[in-house]
Amino acid sequence: MLLTVFSSHSQTTAASNGNPFPTISTLTTWASLNSQQQFDIAIRAVGFKFEVKEPGEGSTAYTYIRKVVVNEVNYTDRIVYRITNNNSASIISLVTASTDLVSLYTPQLATFKNNNCKTEMSKDKNTTCSCYESANFAIDLCDERVKLTMGDGNKYFVSVAKK
Repeated sequence: MLLTVFSSHSQTTAASNGNPFPTISTLTTWASLNSQQQFDIAIRAVGFKFEVKEPGEGSTAYTYIRKVVVNEVNYTDRIVYRITNNNSASIISLVTASTDLVSLYTPQLATFKNNNCKTEMSKDKNTTCSCYESANFAIDLCDERVKLTMGDGNKYFVSVAKK
């Protein structure tokens, strides 16, 4: 299973701006669900609303969004839960422009082993990645420098894959 989280740069953290993001522990729990119905209940608890269902070859993607305001700037957070048709694996992708997820998640990964990153994203010259591993999960955390409509910023990417 793979959990992916993207974010564009903001100097605030989720705790200080009232824009809650799940902990690493919660993300690994969600990555283990293999149930869109259970994920639906969990993600709605942190303010996301269902937007669209997109069937694909071998899997289905469910997209959820939430609108937030941080430092008087409007953002739309988006999360996609993709699950195989036989419910054997799932991928979660979170896109946000409201919170620095690297600062939020790095301290929570202190008990994980740091590994050499081999993700596609880590090969990009504008991206810095740290990859972590535990007995049950592989977690990649990346920071990508990007051009945004409101100026230069960062995208943050975290993926949680169940081994």
